[in-house]
Amino acid sequence: MNRKILIICLMLLAPWTIAGCQINRTQLFSGRNSLPPEVAGTWQAQDSPWKIVLNGDGTVSSAVIPMGQVEITPNKITRIEMKDGSFSTYKAGDCIVEYTPETRLLLVTIEIKDIHITFNENVIDGNSLDRFVGPVSEDGKTWTPDWIAVFDYGPRFPQDPNDIFAQSLVFRKVND
Repeated sequence: MNRKILIICLMLLAPWTIAGCQINRTQLFSGRNSLPPEVAGTWQAQDSPWKIVLNGDGTVSSAVIPMGQVEITPNKITRIEMKDGSFSTYKAGDCIVEYTPETRLLLVTIEIKDIHITFNENVIDGNSLDRFVGPVSEDGKTWTPDWIAVFDYGPRFPQDPNDIFAQSLVFRKVND
């Protein structure tokens, strides 16, 4: 009897939940969100190499990532000469920005589709997906997101699929 009641409740809630999710998803993903001036600009993480530059049209201009402290550009390949003369490449994917003015919640996703780092005899091949989600301060000077990273840097640097890296960061707005 309890199971039937649970199933009926779930069936009644499912259309409302799905419709609610579709509305939110449409609002979040319907084109680019323009960013207010206090959100657009350059954000530098404290005690971390992360640096993210947001355009006023709600796109990522560039980002400095921790893996090699390399500046990437969305949907472009960055080629870096290493100290030993070899070249490493970073193929960036989509970088998504979502901002909700009512809550001042900023979400930025940085996708690196392909990382190929060579140095002497060492090679790292992989990819990464980094998400930052958190509020921007009222004065637009501080952003305190949670950083969630999912990566695959190959067998030398394994990530357990059940163990997602997460850490809180503090970003400060800096002049370019």
